[in-house]
Amino acid sequence: MRPASRRLTPVHSQPKRRRRRLVVVAATISLVLGLFGVGVFALFGGLDATVSERASGPGTQTVRVDLVDAAVGFDVTPDELVVGHGAHVMLEVANKGQEPHDLVVPGGPRTKTLSPGQSQRLDLGVVTTRTPPRLWCTLPGHKGAGMVLDLRVVAS
Repeated sequence: MRPASRRLTPVHSQPKRRRRRLVVVAATISLVLGLFGVGVFALFGGLDATVSERASGPGTQTVRVDLVDAAVGFDVTPDELVVGHGAHVMLEVANKGQEPHDLVVPGGPRTKTLSPGQSQRLDLGVVTTRTPPRLWCTLPGHKGAGMVLDLRVVAS
């Protein structure tokens, strides 16, 4: 006689359990990898189209620059400013995000920390190839999260 405390599982149900467990594990791994992939894609600009603006010509060129909270991280719009060598450039910087932001030229002019809705003019002066090629927000983590404006100087 068999002991009453021991239950025997039919042999034909064991492969079904094993198969079901494998399907659940595979689905979980696929979901985790998919979410990770979307996060990496978004973090490296996948959800952000690069917007370029051009400023050149005689006189002072005024360009509007918006500091915004993006789907993932932060953004500066336009992302790139193409400037004719020797152009005098004035940025009209507006914080369109929900957090404080600023914009700085390394070793040069900077805005104050702008609260949401505030704006300030930032005079870059006459732009040459010696002008730093990148401006960014100096608040902790903002530059790394994408709050960067690339400056490309071209022949006028």
